[in-house]
Amino acid sequence: MTGPRRVTRQDVAREAGTSVAVVSYVVNDGPRAVAPATRQRVLDAIERTGYRPNAIAQALAGGRSGVLGLVVPDVSNPFFSALARAIEDEVFREGQVLLVGNSAESAVREARLIASFVERQVDGLLYVGVGHHSPVEAAIRAGIPVVALDRRDRFSDIASVVVDNFDGAAMATEHLIAHGHRRIAVIAGPSHLFTSVERIGGWRKALKAHGLPNDESLFFEAPFSRAGGYQAAVALFERGTADAVLVTDEMQALGVLAAAADAGVAVPSGLAVVTFDGTEQSMFSVPPLTTVGQPLAEIARHAVALTRPTSTEERRHIVCDTELLRRRSCGCTTHHRENHQVSTQMAVGGDTRGPLSKEDHTMTKKVGRIAGASLAVAALALSACGASANDDPNADATITFVTPHKGVFDEAVAAFHEEHPNIDVEVQIIPFAEIAAQTQARLGSKDTSIDVIAVDPPRLPSLAAQGFLKDVSADAPAMKESLTAGGISSVTWDGKQYGYPLWTSDNFLFYNKALLAKAGIAEPGPDNASRWTWDQTLAAATKAKAAGAQYGFAFEQVDAYYALQPVIMSMGGGAGLAGDGNLTPAVDTAQWRAFGDWYGKLYSSGLSPRGLASAQMPDLFKNGSVAFYVAGPARITDLQKSGLADQWGMAPLPYAAGGKVVTPTDSWAVGVSNFTEHPTAAQEFARYLSLSTDGATSASTKFNLPPVNQKAYPKYIHYIDGIAPRQTTQYGTLLTTDTDEHAVRRPSSVGYVDFETIVNKAFADIRNGGDPAQILATAQDALARQLSQYK
Repeated sequence: MTGPRRVTRQDVAREAGTSVAVVSYVVNDGPRAVAPATRQRVLDAIERTGYRPNAIAQALAGGRSGVLGLVVPDVSNPFFSALARAIEDEVFREGQVLLVGNSAESAVREARLIASFVERQVDGLLYVGVGHHSPVEAAIRAGIPVVALDRRDRFSDIASVVVDNFDGAAMATEHLIAHGHRRIAVIAGPSHLFTSVERIGGWRKALKAHGLPNDESLFFEAPFSRAGGYQAAVALFERGTADAVLVTDEMQALGVLAAAADAGVAVPSGLAVVTFDGTEQSMFSVPPLTTVGQPLAEIARHAVALTRPTSTEERRHIVCDTELLRRRSCGCTTHHRENHQVSTQMAVGGDTRGPLSKEDHTMTKKVGRIAGASLAVAALALSACGASANDDPNADATITFVTPHKGVFDEAVAAFHEEHPNIDVEVQIIPFAEIAAQTQARLGSKDTSIDVIAVDPPRLPSLAAQGFLKDVSADAPAMKESLTAGGISSVTWDGKQYGYPLWTSDNFLFYNKALLAKAGIAEPGPDNASRWTWDQTLAAATKAKAAGAQYGFAFEQVDAYYALQPVIMSMGGGAGLAGDGNLTPAVDTAQWRAFGDWYGKLYSSGLSPRGLASAQMPDLFKNGSVAFYVAGPARITDLQKSGLADQWGMAPLPYAAGGKVVTPTDSWAVGVSNFTEHPTAAQEFARYLSLSTDGATSASTKFNLPPVNQKAYPKYIHYIDGIAPRQTTQYGTLLTTDTDEHAVRRPSSVGYVDFETIVNKAFADIRNGGDPAQILATAQDALARQLSQYK
């Protein structure tokens, strides 16, 4: 049985005695005029027939669908439900419709939802991404305005609306301190997310400002879920290290309350709790949760406004204020609000403007300041507020050193303290994958809780340009006396030094002696003259796999530009960045595409392991699963202490037949924060690690990377010889040859962080089976848009 037939315009035309075209002119109010009497006849016919115009067809005819799309990572999370409701209310007021998609924290599902919304020709796409980068390129290419919410991608110029997570977390932590708490833990979300990075930074800033501990015993990471909060709280109670906790998500906080009830811990007398989000659920928990509230109606208003047609030069990034909603979970006895107003600076084009009123927040701001004059002005302004007027070199000081290298500097810190008993150094470990994001977020908020920073040299120009690093050019003479020219060059930008270099680097071809012997493969020679080509290497790797090796070949730094740049350039490709300031992308070239085919086949053929991360690769080689393995000298001690001791060898990094030999170089440096309250102490510690023979030797022998300190270098080589004398007979000579003749530096650019992020993702997509030509073309487009902001 079928339903009633839909009334069409033909029916109306028949009833009114006019043409279908005339009915269309009346319904659409044009484009041609209709006589008043005829218009009335058509309107009467519409009423008699019950005709209803097709809204979608009308909208599409006008170039608009009247529909917005929203993608959230978990629709069951009350915060995202409340956010969707606020956006729906705003959309409804504007006479539009909202489609909501739930990505379920899945990048694959997120991509399919976004593609579906693009196919439905939505007028705008709002999304909360599940990771660093969301697949919104298709929407951008289709001309659909895109707005990121909650989890802004700092490497993208996509419009965004977020709250000031950093200051909100600092405010919440300050509130717990005001209650008298001194051991305040944090239960954070996944550390790769923008929100987590900023909230962790605000927590650290508040504790550092009050001289309170923020060590790893107080740090817990968990998924944004009730179960995640519950498990983190169980671990917190087992450690017994805290009397209060900042929880970065309300779902987590509900799990914390449940765990406290099960453990017999009273809230707030046994554990004070403050959380984030401010949804209705926080009012009805037991006890009611003190929370950092987010202005959802304001967020929705800005987000919907940003989907209106706008030029790429007017993309906007809006930061909304938070407020503290004080309830009983923290120890407060009454319910009231503590408004938190943050002046938000917005810049239009290349101009820098002062704080704006809340009504002016819809003005535009470019991500990352424009290079050139305005960037220099920003750097000068920031540097002016970096030093403390009362920085007595003999006064007691505690400084914080942020680094991804756990345990590497322990001996150096102890030795430095012996020489400088008035200076205590706290080492704060941040995982390598997150240190760039955390440094950006914390220093972008002028966080004084960082004093000395581990800096990867290609990222130094961006940090220096933003005014985050102290200009240490006054130490240039001391650097020239003690350090290699290459080391000094690695920390030089715009003719000035913004850091103290620690190490240089190289990559080698490590191999498993037993697997090669089993396959009847002669071992590669250890010196430059006997360097293999890539064709030789992969042929031997294929033979080893056929003889029983699980994998023939592997890169330790999977999908990493550092490891793959030498291969690309040996194949005749460029560095990927060119032009003035290295701000012109050049990754969609024949040579890069050829490399992409080569790289993809390593994994599609099964020669290299697909689906494993860099952190898993060392154990894969050490347990005898890989025949040939590209890694750096930092791996030497680890290998000799493993079950593979004396059963491994090392040879020079291969090169492309007919191409030149290319090897990587440069490694980490340390910089002094422009916002440190102890610049003299911080700079003294940085000098010790780099310029002093003892400091440089200590860190280098601990991490196995060659120092750029010329007096420490012989000590380092002697140390390596003692660890693996048979395998490293040519190591010092080969390292010198590579450094002097073959080393190519990663491109220095204020946009390097953006570049590395995008190309690393491209490499990962190729490894996972994507088409190299298409992936590199997409990367080229993304880089062109992203790097244009610095020109």
